[in-house]
Amino acid sequence: MKRFSLVFIIACLVGASGVAAQDEPRSNGAPVEDGAYIRVGAGATFVSDWEQDYAFNPAFVFVGGPPAGQTVSNGNGFLAGAALGFDYADGIRTELEYRYASSQVANVVIDEFSGPTTVTPANDNLTAHFIFSNFFFDFYNQSRMTPFIGGGVGGALVENENGDWDGALAYQARAGVAFAVNNGFSLDFEYIYMRTNKLVYGPKVEDFTPAGPFETNISGDRYEASSVMVSLRKQF
Repeated sequence: MKRFSLVFIIACLVGASGVAAQDEPRSNGAPVEDGAYIRVGAGATFVSDWEQDYAFNPAFVFVGGPPAGQTVSNGNGFLAGAALGFDYADGIRTELEYRYASSQVANVVIDEFSGPTTVTPANDNLTAHFIFSNFFFDFYNQSRMTPFIGGGVGGALVENENGDWDGALAYQARAGVAFAVNNGFSLDFEYIYMRTNKLVYGPKVEDFTPAGPFETNISGDRYEASSVMVSLRKQF
């Protein structure tokens, strides 16, 4: 009886190890191993237009009333980034990413009391810096192509067309496919949707002082962009 129990236990262990071996994630027919990685990439970004509101202190300096706001038409731009991450070999990756983006400002239309007025922006580009904490789900298979989805939360620092800066919470969703090369290298092709909380340029309205200097508050919209990026990833 003891001998049968011992044989049964050994058989179960062998069977379990066989199932585990079959269930381990594989890419291009080879087992996936965990490890740290670095990633660098670049691509194109398409920033949505801004619809922003004005607030002035004091407002009575305008004859007929102050402008209500503005529309900033944003053109296409480019982005570049780098990340340090870890692949857990179970279909999950996490990373810390820095990304830089710059896009053209086509024009700025001010909604004035007498009608819309187009003005020349002080800066020709919107400049943004991002820090994200990202996570990814990899869908391993027997081919070199590994689809993945992911997302991230972090912060953004954005310069507007007047050269002013503001920071805000930022978050993103990502989807793409990784193409395994050799020696731990892979190419990632992905789409990224990213947006921030609302941006506010100039002093806050609640900080206005009635007898203070002339001040302008520009608010009401957020940085929102769709991007495509190609990255080279190296796992160690």
